[in-house]
Amino acid sequence: MSPSRLLLFGLLATFLVLVGVVFVFDLWPWGGAQVNLIGTMFVSDAGQSHGGFEYTASYYANLTIVDRKGVLNLALEIGLGDALEKHEYEVTDFSLSKDRITMRIEGADVVLVWVENDTVWDHEYDNYYIASWGSESLQNEIRGNISPNIFPGLVQHYYVELRLKPA
Repeated sequence: MSPSRLLLFGLLATFLVLVGVVFVFDLWPWGGAQVNLIGTMFVSDAGQSHGGFEYTASYYANLTIVDRKGVLNLALEIGLGDALEKHEYEVTDFSLSKDRITMRIEGADVVLVWVENDTVWDHEYDNYYIASWGSESLQNEIRGNISPNIFPGLVQHYYVELRLKPA
């Protein structure tokens, strides 16, 4: 191979490596940048969104991510006491797209889906990422993937709904 072709090949290889590095670190939504999401988490012992026999609560939710891992902080906003035994949760494997968030909270898979038109709460949570589940929930109340078992202090049949949006 001639020296000029070798030089051209070397320059091209260097350019491709640099483009790859820029893509990985600057263009991925988690590529070293911090992601902040805020919202609420609602809990009900009724096992569904509306109703409640003895316990309901709403928590402020703050999720901070750096390099696909971070912390979910929950602080009691209002309710009939604080059922949570802890308020800080480890988050790993975070991924954000326009229609969903996937992550692991304390090792459990969680999926929040983008909800443009929230009919469960009469549009109060339009344009949020939401995950909800309850043992007595109607089909339209179950969105994404989440479990009360992730949060020590909550009982397995509780309804839990995590709602997040960019800060």
